[in-house]
Amino acid sequence: MVKENAEKTMIKMKRIVFLFLLWLPACLMADNWDVIITSEDYYFGVGHGKTEVEASEHAMAFLVEMIATHVSSEFTGLIEAETIGTESTAKSSVQSCINSYAHSSLTNVGKMTRGREPDVTVLRYMRRTELMKIYEDRIAKAKDMTLIAAEALEKGKVDMALQYYYWAYSLLRSVQRPSEVKDSEGRVLVNWLPVKIAEILSDVQVRFDGRDGDCVDLLVEVAGRPVSSLLFNYSDGRADCEGRAADGRSMIEMAPGYETDIYHLNIEYEFKGQARGDDEMQSVLAVMPKRVFPQAEKTVRGKPTPSPSPREGSSKADNVVGIPMEKPLQPSASQLATKTSAQEEVVTKVIEAVQTRRYSNVQRLFTLEGLEMYNQLIAYGKGRVVGQPKMQYYKSANGKVVARGLQMSFSFNRGTKTTFVEDVIFTLDSDNRISNVAFGLGKVAEDDILCKYAPGWKDETRELIMEFMESYKTAYCLKRLDYIRDIFADDAVIIVGNVARRRTSPQTDSNHRTISQEGQEVIHYNRYSKDQYLKNLERCFQRNEFINIRFSNNDIQWLEKYDKEELFAIQIGQEYNSTTYADKGYLFLLVDMTDHDAPQIKIRTWQPHEVAMDKLYNAGDFYNE
Repeated sequence: MVKENAEKTMIKMKRIVFLFLLWLPACLMADNWDVIITSEDYYFGVGHGKTEVEASEHAMAFLVEMIATHVSSEFTGLIEAETIGTESTAKSSVQSCINSYAHSSLTNVGKMTRGREPDVTVLRYMRRTELMKIYEDRIAKAKDMTLIAAEALEKGKVDMALQYYYWAYSLLRSVQRPSEVKDSEGRVLVNWLPVKIAEILSDVQVRFDGRDGDCVDLLVEVAGRPVSSLLFNYSDGRADCEGRAADGRSMIEMAPGYETDIYHLNIEYEFKGQARGDDEMQSVLAVMPKRVFPQAEKTVRGKPTPSPSPREGSSKADNVVGIPMEKPLQPSASQLATKTSAQEEVVTKVIEAVQTRRYSNVQRLFTLEGLEMYNQLIAYGKGRVVGQPKMQYYKSANGKVVARGLQMSFSFNRGTKTTFVEDVIFTLDSDNRISNVAFGLGKVAEDDILCKYAPGWKDETRELIMEFMESYKTAYCLKRLDYIRDIFADDAVIIVGNVARRRTSPQTDSNHRTISQEGQEVIHYNRYSKDQYLKNLERCFQRNEFINIRFSNNDIQWLEKYDKEELFAIQIGQEYNSTTYADKGYLFLLVDMTDHDAPQIKIRTWQPHEVAMDKLYNAGDFYNE
């Protein structure tokens, strides 16, 4: 009997404990809810709605408003520069800044819910100390961008320099005390950056070089030297269009029949479209008022004008905005081929056929594969020869010769009209027939491969790498899926990175790797099989009218210890533009060139520009030394 009573008592106790446990979370939540809204340690917002999602959105809006109200007096730099001084305008400007955090950086926001649909109340809250961490991350990101911009400017890549200087400036305008942020040289960045941007824009000069029908050729320089790359907008007389300059040349295409001898260009520096995929940058550019730089507007007259003199009060050297004036790199005499009259005649006839658009007149001058490439080239937008070609002939493998020096402009008219300039390369076989047509890599990448000192490298090795990279680039531009399929090894490692929102608790699995860096966004890496990558690439080709790739400075390592194989690790900066998407990043290729006629890509990785240089993939990540 005693035992039976004990068992009944135990059952009752278990029920009491169970009921207590059911009651405890609700009690604690009630206590925590009240603690949060009465404590000065939190920012919070309470929202009501028929659904939890609706109530949460309202709560976030009130949270942002509360933050804006509390910190508006501390956003002194922003208020003084961008408001007319009224309290309502100042608060509105600050709230816009805080909204940029709400949409991207406010990831450590807690959530509590009361009630059930259709009557739900949500509390969203964040510790006040978290806001300071967000400021610090944004400042670190801005400083990293200034380093990227400085490096780009040294290479003459004016578009990238302007983009990252302006993005850094925009980020700093959105922090709590922008006037207190200084670089390593003690400069107040929010004051120095707009001066630097204006200086670069002032040093960009655009000159008329001739008009052929509706196409206008332009020469584009920065501080008296050809720009490596530049993006601008212009009107063709009917609509707004995009133009690109490369290696000192560009072209704009006017509407049919539109006659004028004055052309207006606006150099791009905001690059809103490039911010897709970076939630934080996209939010900042959306809410911050655009800073207008009058220096971005360029007027070009139809008649050639003399080169501009340096700004008054400055020497030529002072006018170089950070671009070194070293002597241009030149290939060695042993790399150059002695051109024959037969080779020169073939190249001249092909150039004339492109100029006159009598493309079929020179078909017999190509091999079967070369003719296929030629036909794809002339179908690539609306192409035309730019300026007077200055051809140079280089030695290649198997008795072939490579002709460089032709520049062509291409325009595409789907959606926004887009124009850009490309180097076009011809490879001639021993019978003086053109066996390959390719787009060049650009002056910076070309010099790195053909001209920079690399002990032990033969001329043939340099040209082999150059031709492979040119064919690789061309295959993507001309959508040569079969060629891309052939150059990737069946077991190739293919890794593609993208910028994602910062997560409080990063997640990983067998196919995804997450790398988080101090002051940077989170970079997610997806690994694909060859078949998966090609399927994705095929869809990309189908939805884009054009794809254009430009390479910049690169670092190439010959893995000499693998003496039975010719393995090369290629790290190169890449700018990707297409009808629907654009980005900048770093491409890494590990290529087996043992068979010179059939190189194989063993590893391909792509990482966005947000990655720190010491975090980039290299040969050591895959092959042990």
